[in-house]
Amino acid sequence: MSGARAVDRLRALGRAALLVLAALLPFEGLEPLARLGPLQLSSVELFIYLALAAWGLSLAAGWAAGERDLAGRLSLRRAPLAHLAIAAFALVLFLSAALAPAARGSALKFALRSAGGMLLYAAAADLLRAPGAIRRTARALSGGALVAALLAVAEARAGGLGGLLRPFHLQTFEALGQPRASGPFQYPNIAAMYLEAVAPLAVAVGVSAMAERRSGGAAAGTALGGSGRLALLALALCVLLDGVLATASRAGLVGAVAAVLAVVFFCARRPDTRAPALAATAAVLVVATLASSSALAGRFRFWKDGEWYRAVVAQAGGAEGRLPPVLVASSEATESLDVQNRGALPWRQSPPSPVALSYHWLDAATGRVEVFDGLRTPFPEEIFSGGGARVRAVVRAPSRPGRYVLWWDLVHEHTAWFSERGNPGLREEVVVSDGGRGRLVEAVAHVAAPEPAFGAVIAPPRPDPMTRGALWRGALAAWRAHPLLGIGPDNFRHLSPQFMGLPATDERMHANSLYFETLADLGTLGMLAFVAVIAALAAAARRAIARPTTRVLALGLAAGLGTYLLHGVLDYFLEFTPTYGLFWLLAGMIVAMERPEEAAA
Repeated sequence: MSGARAVDRLRALGRAALLVLAALLPFEGLEPLARLGPLQLSSVELFIYLALAAWGLSLAAGWAAGERDLAGRLSLRRAPLAHLAIAAFALVLFLSAALAPAARGSALKFALRSAGGMLLYAAAADLLRAPGAIRRTARALSGGALVAALLAVAEARAGGLGGLLRPFHLQTFEALGQPRASGPFQYPNIAAMYLEAVAPLAVAVGVSAMAERRSGGAAAGTALGGSGRLALLALALCVLLDGVLATASRAGLVGAVAAVLAVVFFCARRPDTRAPALAATAAVLVVATLASSSALAGRFRFWKDGEWYRAVVAQAGGAEGRLPPVLVASSEATESLDVQNRGALPWRQSPPSPVALSYHWLDAATGRVEVFDGLRTPFPEEIFSGGGARVRAVVRAPSRPGRYVLWWDLVHEHTAWFSERGNPGLREEVVVSDGGRGRLVEAVAHVAAPEPAFGAVIAPPRPDPMTRGALWRGALAAWRAHPLLGIGPDNFRHLSPQFMGLPATDERMHANSLYFETLADLGTLGMLAFVAVIAALAAAARRAIARPTTRVLALGLAAGLGTYLLHGVLDYFLEFTPTYGLFWLLAGMIVAMERPEEAAA
């Protein structure tokens, strides 16, 4: 008996660690708690490993005590199909790391971190089969996400949280001149992915709890009546979706709304869950109204992003402010220009993405870009839509003499040139000489010669190397170079320069797609193994949804996992502890429902 009690206590300890982990997943600090060589232990990883340690000790204690069911739980023949698929995925992960063409140490480190997530899945699938365990864990996930969403909303709308959130992210983010919230996450897109995955689960928790009360399955005497619980569900969902809205992630908002509506559609068909489904629908409509009236609403109308970048650039009156018609090569000159903001984007002047006046130099005869990045002339203050300013713009002449077109343009740093969004700017012809009389006469004579019209040049022919299209082409190039096992886990950001023609590595860069990243890093075998994992989890979810006792919660878990697949078309999340931890925890909770007599009711 003492051995059995020890096993029960260790398993209870493991479930408690999973419960704490579920609540604290969004709150990973930037500074690691401990370092072991190249490995770092974060605040969230501490609870992952505590849960794994408790689970491992419970297995060891059960083996020592001769636990009758242990051999069956560990048998490969009786293992759920998802266990086998995830084991195959882990095998491909380590093979890819071991055979990576370069950066094998980094690839192996990432494989080990990923293995921790897969072990978290196995621990959750085993420990959470106890009655009520899945519901409690789902509530902890919802509670932690609600606090994270409140912080994101406060960061975006109230401000003043810089000091409080500095342990989680040092950098601030913005779009359309408005802040993009990260809350307690490192990046806005990570916050969006986490909150959108938890939103349908939170709906499922609320709906299933109210359905149980209606059927008499819950204890009487609760403080809130039926209408109060409906209001609480709608409010919680509003907070979660508003948190996604505060991140200004378009894919995040679409994924969250689609997942919530999938749960709502299913629940609205049943009389016992129809009322909470309608409350959730009302919350979606409220957030949709907020989105349409938000200062960031233009970001969600991505098909009209040209309207963000509209400007008029004109020469100021008076000949004294004009640019000389002939410039000496590499010399600097100034010109007075009037610039008006005709777009929806406020022209902020503070980092990290100010708007400034700049220029390009084009060859007048061919339209070829000779100088792309001109000097920046900042504006004296922030310029809102409809406003304007007169500036004394600085320009540096090209180093080679010749006949040029100076194209005045505006730049939204780290985001876009206005000309790339269809804004015409201002163009004027300039002769550049070497300062010698002979070359000057030759250049001026060249100006009088017939020439092709330069007005046909639409935009500088230099593609942005960081667009999704460019990243995806780079990922495909990496896959073609190493088609079987890829270039190694998480290696695209380390090795991308050789596949994209970049001068240097940007360690923050990924392929901006779960699927392209997997294909580049793990090759064809990795993609096939990942597809097998998704298929196995989908089969487990289908079986759980078919059972009345687990139907609604299983639907919420499946919808949460589905957001990864939907949002994963445009972003990659399995490097970051909160999002990879949530993914594997949701997967383990789904598989824990496969045995109805042990699953949470």
